Amino acid sequence: MTNRASGGQNNRPRMSARRKRNTFTTKSGKTIKLHRNLGERMKARRDLAARRKAARLAGLPKSRFKRMLYRLHPKRMARYWFSREGALMAVKIAGVSIIAGFLLLAGVFAYFRKDLPDINDISGNNIGGSIRYYDRSGQTLLWEDYDATKRIPVRDEDISQFMRDATVAIEDKDFFNHGGFDLRGITRAAVRDVSGGGAKEGGSTITQQLVKLNNDWSNEKTVTRKIKELILAVELERTYSKQKILTGYLNTAPYGNVQYGVEAAAQDYFHKSAKDLTLAESAWLAGIPKSPAYFSPYGLYFQQDPEAAAVDSVGRAHYILDLMFQQGLITDGQRSEAKAVDVLGSVHKPKPKFDNIQAPYFVMTAKEQLIAEYGTQLVQSGGWKVTTSLDMEAQRIAEEQVQKGMRQITRQRGDVAAFVAEDVTTGQVIALVGNDVFTADEDKGQVNYARQKLAPGSSIKPYDYAALIENTTDFGAGTVLYDTQGPLQDYPCTNKRRPSANGEGGNCLWNYDRRYSGPLTLRYALGASRNVPAAKAMLTVGAETVQATYKRLSNSPGTPEGENDRGDYKCYDNVQKTSEIPCSTSASIGDGAYLKLDEHVHGYASLSRNGVNLPQTYILKVEDSTGKTIKEWQETNGVEAVRPDTAYIVSDMLADPNASYFRRKPHRFAGWSYSLKTGTTNDQKDGWLVGYSTLYSAGVWVGNTNHGEMTSGMENMTQPIWSGWMNAMHEGKDPVERPRPSGVQTLPAFVIRNHVEYGTVEPSPANDLYPSWFKSDDKGASNQTIDIVSNKLATECTPPRARKNATNASANRFSADQFVNGGRGAQSDEPDDIHRCDDAKPVVTVNSINRNSVSVTINRGTHSLTSDAFPGTVSIVIDGQTVQSYPISDADSGSTRVLSYDYGGTGNKDVQIVVVDSVLYDATDSKNVDFGSGATALKLSTKRNGSKVTFNWSGGEGPYTVYYRKTSENAYKTACSGQNGNSCSKNLSSGSYQAYIEDDEGTKSSFISF
Repeated sequence: MTNRASGGQNNRPRMSARRKRNTFTTKSGKTIKLHRNLGERMKARRDLAARRKAARLAGLPKSRFKRMLYRLHPKRMARYWFSREGALMAVKIAGVSIIAGFLLLAGVFAYFRKDLPDINDISGNNIGGSIRYYDRSGQTLLWEDYDATKRIPVRDEDISQFMRDATVAIEDKDFFNHGGFDLRGITRAAVRDVSGGGAKEGGSTITQQLVKLNNDWSNEKTVTRKIKELILAVELERTYSKQKILTGYLNTAPYGNVQYGVEAAAQDYFHKSAKDLTLAESAWLAGIPKSPAYFSPYGLYFQQDPEAAAVDSVGRAHYILDLMFQQGLITDGQRSEAKAVDVLGSVHKPKPKFDNIQAPYFVMTAKEQLIAEYGTQLVQSGGWKVTTSLDMEAQRIAEEQVQKGMRQITRQRGDVAAFVAEDVTTGQVIALVGNDVFTADEDKGQVNYARQKLAPGSSIKPYDYAALIENTTDFGAGTVLYDTQGPLQDYPCTNKRRPSANGEGGNCLWNYDRRYSGPLTLRYALGASRNVPAAKAMLTVGAETVQATYKRLSNSPGTPEGENDRGDYKCYDNVQKTSEIPCSTSASIGDGAYLKLDEHVHGYASLSRNGVNLPQTYILKVEDSTGKTIKEWQETNGVEAVRPDTAYIVSDMLADPNASYFRRKPHRFAGWSYSLKTGTTNDQKDGWLVGYSTLYSAGVWVGNTNHGEMTSGMENMTQPIWSGWMNAMHEGKDPVERPRPSGVQTLPAFVIRNHVEYGTVEPSPANDLYPSWFKSDDKGASNQTIDIVSNKLATECTPPRARKNATNASANRFSADQFVNGGRGAQSDEPDDIHRCDDAKPVVTVNSINRNSVSVTINRGTHSLTSDAFPGTVSIVIDGQTVQSYPISDADSGSTRVLSYDYGGTGNKDVQIVVVDSVLYDATDSKNVDFGSGATALKLSTKRNGSKVTFNWSGGEGPYTVYYRKTSENAYKTACSGQNGNSCSKNLSSGSYQAYIEDDEGTKSSFISF
């Protein structure tokens, strides 16, 4: 017990001692606990704060408002802020302000930055810029294109160091030291703007100006814009080096009316590159961006007051030189030497936009393609180098041939021509002449007729026959279509009168020579350019099928649907081409249908490639200002527009000189074979020749700027231009044959023996080309003679003119013509039932005759003198040559007619008068006429001097009478009469005229034109 009591007593004092070690008693007797937990410490702080607050409020008014007034007393306020408590409060306020300011700035940045563009392009493309077009070599500059902005971006090293230093000196002397904005400059500008102390300043650095130029902010002066500008300027400095930023500014700064960027300015003002600028030139140029309208010599100020403008411009340049010296960028000697230079004296006058442009219409078409592919906005951003497909030699020859051809075109009352050529092997256009002139005359001088919608005339017919062969199984080159008069869709043929210029003629479809040739193979129908077979070809497959065939051949593969109406011909009901209508039968002969020359040439090129359509292009390569390739031409396999058999057969038909109506045969040259087709519109307003070899496809169009009529014989205008270019381009090149598709068949064909046209050669081949899908019937043939009037077998009563030898007795067995007698062809295995042996024949009697006219009496026989199928004629024939022909009708029967004629020969000649009636019976009478000797033959010539025309003649017996007429008029007028000398004169207005002279014996000279 004693021990437990003793142990318990010893333990208690030790525990008390431990509790005491956790406390501390101050001198005042206050006990403080040394080791407190978190809760105890927080409670202690709250207690302390409460005691301090109580002490602070002791002696103060109880009301908060009264306490605020109490503290605002100056002495008390100063005592508070210099006290410990005031200092702590100041620190708190400053910290909160810093945090709030940071958050505010971050919020402002986020608010404005969300709508700002990314700074990843300082090229200035939004401003626009020049596009440079080069020939296919990439070396010859054709044109530098600019609209409202002429700008040529260059690299850092392509700008003179003088130019860089001068710009920094005047625009932003601290450029290389600040981080995108100059706070002192902004503050200084703000003070001056508010106080009005001096001119207003923007305080913008070069970096900020570049931001404005690249974001179209040049005219926006608001606080919002300034904030955006500062944000982007800082980002710009973090993204690009100082040199890149300076180059970006120099590539975009305005230096004149349209001159943006120092390269464009250097080239226009000094005709040199920016890298070659001198110190004086650089200082002068650096002063322009502040106010281009004021300091540019092309600006308004220089136009209004050139002397004052020159003083101001030079003064600013000298001021910049002073700044450069002050900033240590140049020496004093360099400054003095530069100030002595007459910079304005070396500035060149502004050049017109199209100055020195080469191949202008080709370039404009290349630009059109560029816009179609990339859009106007992107193209106008500019700075591109465009390498075109233009072959300079091919273009030179084209321009030369067009200019040579204009003399004949003018003679035939035309005044404009266009030409396009394409490389068949690539689809690249290598030459284009859109007009024979390129001037400021907008009525003619800038119209690109190679890209105008024009009526193609008969040059459209190859597409008719291509569609026919492609979409049927019974047509080939030797298949027959009848060239005969009769009703067709859109041509009811209820009125069989011949067409007339005033529109009062009949409603049948006629050929241009007003004749019908009967059964023709496709080869000769196409070569002789007969209208009726072409219309039947279209009607057999449908106008829509022909249109689709044309589009497949002429539209570049991959062209978006409807883009510029490329590769399509359309029909309109007015010449303004504002009201589109479905194409009718007339479109088969190019009447009422319209297409574009370059696309037409491309369609023919697709035929030359055996039906493969390659993309047509004017552009080989596009590069941006850094040399990066944006686009480059790549060879493709193309697409099949028509099957190879179709294209090959059409090409072969077009290349056949025997089937062509051409008297001059341009189908062969130096071993090369040309496939070609002419075209003339019914109103003589358009003339065409389009053709191709295996190497080139080319086309010529001639016409009038006022859409007026020309004289007939379009091939006289188009063929010399076309042949001149084709022959020059093929000369010295080894001929390349067109590969014949393996499926093309050679089978018997209808043989044409009657003369189809003045240039055709008969008989036609007994075998011809057919596609692999042609369904062949038995083509066994025997020689028989038919009557072409009745289309039946000839008899002994059939007159010679109506007889025709034919294979298999008729064309019917080779015909697939669904428009003849409602079937496949007219049957001719029955005998001629029109001609009878007892028919009365027509009679012609010569009453009197001289060297210029003949009086005849004509009497009809059993049959009428004329019909629509076989119009009657009376002809004057000398030495087997028809000198003059006149139509006749039953009204002439029994009456006397005086027929004039013009024969330039001499000596005694038998003059035959031949009458042919409606069923090809003929009658002849003749008389001998002495046309005199060459020495005494009456001859007339003219000489014009202004409006005065002098007529000179020789031969004959006086007195003489001279007659003249304008070629657009019918009646002759007397120029002078009763003349016994050998000349007379008359004042005549400008124009084309014809004239002849008649002597006292009634002898007439040949007609002359002047």
